[in-house]
Amino acid sequence: MPLAQVPTWTGILAALQFVIGLPLLPFWGIWADRYSRKLIIVRTAYIEGVLFTVAALSPTVWVLAVARLLGGFVFGNTGVMLALLADVTPRKRLGLAVGIASAGFPLGASIGPFFGGLIAQGPGIRTLLFVDACLSAAMGVVLTLVVREERRVAAVTGTVRALLRAALHDILDSPVVVRLFVVYFAASFGISQVVPFIPILLQQLYHGSQARLPGVIGATLTGAGIAMAITTPLWGRLGDLVGRWRVLPICIGAVAIGIACEGFAASLAPLQAAIIGVGLFQGGIGTTVIALLALRAPEGRRASILNFSLMPTQLSWLFGPITGAVLARVALRLPFAASALTLVVATALAVLAGLLARRIPHEQPATDTL
Repeated sequence: MPLAQVPTWTGILAALQFVIGLPLLPFWGIWADRYSRKLIIVRTAYIEGVLFTVAALSPTVWVLAVARLLGGFVFGNTGVMLALLADVTPRKRLGLAVGIASAGFPLGASIGPFFGGLIAQGPGIRTLLFVDACLSAAMGVVLTLVVREERRVAAVTGTVRALLRAALHDILDSPVVVRLFVVYFAASFGISQVVPFIPILLQQLYHGSQARLPGVIGATLTGAGIAMAITTPLWGRLGDLVGRWRVLPICIGAVAIGIACEGFAASLAPLQAAIIGVGLFQGGIGTTVIALLALRAPEGRRASILNFSLMPTQLSWLFGPITGAVLARVALRLPFAASALTLVVATALAVLAGLLARRIPHEQPATDTL
């Protein structure tokens, strides 16, 4: 593939899985509430194992694109897992619990790039994908054997269509929830415009031995992941104590500043510092939004509603990388400028949503800290 096409294909491959994933996303939560949350969670790991294997064996970029497209069947377990968590967590500590659970992703993302960079630097990318396939399959086995689904107080009945309609009603009937969805989409859209292009910018600013480049990229992303893993539970707990509507715009605004610094970085060290700085605040966005939504979700439809809460992020990850790819054809740093501007708008929307929530007492549960 010509090097000039790499940014374009990077954006396309990052977005493909959302073509299938988005239409199915609401149904995984419905099926989890109706039948089994455990079943919905474990199928993700097994499907990942198969698709990583296909990607590892891909002879062309088109086969790799098919594997990415079918990755849409992996979606839909995060909201289900958070629903299981919310069932057993005291509400005054929900932010902390969601933060701890959410820290698993950046923790894995901090370890993964480091070892992934070493494997890519040595045996190669295909070996890395085979390792991913084995780890996913192993996780599926562990989840199958270890996870025990708690018996719910009342069985969830009704057709899938009725449950889907009820979940949509719960969401659209609350102005606060609708505003949260808008804020979450704007923030996620801003972030998703640049994430696929960060390794490319790191490559451009790196002037050392090419053999060490994968390790440099992996170490940088590892630093960002560690920062995110450490601070995500802290943001959740801070939201419990001082108010989630106060924490949310702080985190979004700080990420906007960090991404702007990434776009303006003239050398490798400032870029690496900005990437790690973004990691310090990024985890607080999703943790705060999920905690606010979980407080408003009826127990019987909690997985459905929390899975719907993923829709803004999945939509952003469909359109964000594509938008970034179009902008990157003009200049690689242009997606960073657009991302920072989008996040500034998201910050303003978060401030406005918090102010409006305080003016509508019946929309604010007594257990939620403003």
